Amino acid sequence: MVTVAFLGSHTLGVRCLERLHEHPDVDVEIIVTYRADSDRWWEGSVRERANELGYENVLPIDSEREVLDHPVDYLISVYYPNILGPELLNHPDQAPINLHQAELPRYRGSNVFSHSIMNARKDDYWKHGTTMHFMAEDVDAGDIIDRRFVEIDEDDTARSLYERTREASEALFEDMLPHIVSGDVMEMGTPQSEFGGERYFYTKDSLDDVKQVDPEELGDPDDVELYDRIRAVDFPPFEPAYTELNGRRIYLTKTGYSQE
Repeated sequence: MVTVAFLGSHTLGVRCLERLHEHPDVDVEIIVTYRADSDRWWEGSVRERANELGYENVLPIDSEREVLDHPVDYLISVYYPNILGPELLNHPDQAPINLHQAELPRYRGSNVFSHSIMNARKDDYWKHGTTMHFMAEDVDAGDIIDRRFVEIDEDDTARSLYERTREASEALFEDMLPHIVSGDVMEMGTPQSEFGGERYFYTKDSLDDVKQVDPEELGDPDDVELYDRIRAVDFPPFEPAYTELNGRRIYLTKTGYSQE
């Protein structure tokens, strides 16, 4: 029997928790996720699903250090918002593992779907990845276990790319789970230094100067760079790109515009 501490959120976190729960050789010892009253824009709650499945050790994020009181083989992170310190990373007997919603080592950090769309044309790189990797103290820098890819289409928005990547991530997690249970995963890590290509790191505020569009930029209907920029920040329910005219904010999306 393999024991797991699961740290996660989002719809993908719910799906991965369900896969762990269904596996006969996995025992989820403790779960760390958002509080029940936390705001969330995604469908599904890891906390609610964990309660439905009968788990009792379901802790809020600010109590994550209680994981240290539970001996586990693996710490598995899926859309967990906190950066883990060395004590938690070194706690599992086998390894801490993260499911990162972008291709490593190409995209580290935040806002990966938006930047992947904005970079696709200039880099001529029309695919987006999802990566399972071992966790290290540097964010998204650990050895890569495996990856999956989806195509980036010229009609994609950040939200549509997010949804397709989630499906690929579910498949990746399901494929890798037997290797985690058997322990084979410990032999599967490849250092990121062995991968080529461009490397980007984006912080959470990396879109702060992207959404506002100068009205003068709107004059050319063939401006593909602006088109890519608009769809790259088109992620309902969040505010999309916008311009300001006569004191009014006009929202810009791939399909058109609307007033505030």
